[in-house]
Amino acid sequence: MQEILPDLATQTPLWLALLTVGVNAVVGALRASSDDEHHWDIVGLSTFAVLMGLGGGFIRDILLGNTPVESLRTPWYLVTVLVGIGLVLLFGRRISGAHQLVALLNSVALGLFAVTGTAYALRADLPIVSAVFVGVVSAVGGGVLVSVIKDEVPEILLTSAPNALLALAVSGVYAATDVWESQAAGVAGIASAIIANYLAQRFGIRTRRATNPSAVLLTRKDSAEYLD
Repeated sequence: MQEILPDLATQTPLWLALLTVGVNAVVGALRASSDDEHHWDIVGLSTFAVLMGLGGGFIRDILLGNTPVESLRTPWYLVTVLVGIGLVLLFGRRISGAHQLVALLNSVALGLFAVTGTAYALRADLPIVSAVFVGVVSAVGGGVLVSVIKDEVPEILLTSAPNALLALAVSGVYAATDVWESQAAGVAGIASAIIANYLAQRFGIRTRRATNPSAVLLTRKDSAEYLD
């Protein structure tokens, strides 16, 4: 198995890692450029791109005591963020219109952050529960940091698309599969992220308001307004 599948979690190909960072950086920059309430300048836009692109990795490495953080040990990650900023400045409206492509790449990014966070934590001999927690925080941490700067409640805390729960599921899939084969675990984790994200988008799945035990379940967007 080791000769067939690469360990995408701990030996991520550089091109895939940079693609992940670049996608998140573009999403972060778009959150600034499309914000009509606040007029963010180039510093604000760049800050959002850095936090979305690298924030999850920063949080992961700080939690695990892996410093200096890995994304600062090579220039390519910051260069990729700069490229993402340039793309948004030049083609922001066109990129915003490519909803399906952005959603697909974003699901890959979420999956990769989740599995790498979980994998690094397991390699650091953390318990499985702790490792899954690190994976979830790695996946959603950058977006939370951007929301805090924008003076918004992070979307994952409200009834919304279940990104945090998807990250939890991906981290759980990775941790469970890693017991059997680490190479297969990375592929399984990212594949589960893509499939789960597609299903959530396709059927408009959202989290429920936490007023009773049914809050652990999910609902469809078109029926959410009828639920307490």
